[in-house]
Amino acid sequence: MKTNDPEMSSQEHQTADVKANGWVWWCATRRLFAPTVKSNILARLQPPSRPSRGEPNAFLDADMSYFNMAIHALCEQGVHDDEAECFLGIYWYNTHIKALAAQQQCARGTIYNRARRFAQRAESLSRSIRRVHESFVSEKCSKIIEQNSCATD
Repeated sequence: MKTNDPEMSSQEHQTADVKANGWVWWCATRRLFAPTVKSNILARLQPPSRPSRGEPNAFLDADMSYFNMAIHALCEQGVHDDEAECFLGIYWYNTHIKALAAQQQCARGTIYNRARRFAQRAESLSRSIRRVHESFVSEKCSKIIEQNSCATD
């Protein structure tokens, strides 16, 4: 993915790509933390629709939940719709890039630049969301409760 965006260096390109791909994997593994939904008796009698390949390893990243919130916030704002469409098309839906470029009437490189710009906006917003969250949470209180073994029921 070599593009010439004067606003971004190759290091920033790689960082945006790594963060976006990490977000996709993080989203795919979130369902592992919730209990499975019990299906009804008729559904249990049916053969599985897809072969079981085992569950992927889920990773815990405190920053990724803030990044996820930022992506959702930017998509709901509607200000950066073209960038959001490029970002989701490339990383989430694996859309055909030439078709997306034709739809947006731009070059393929522009699609990648818009997607990476959206990832950078989301990263910036995620840092802001984290700072706001941390300003409202009392860290000392939660650590005392978590570390005090006498506080259990």
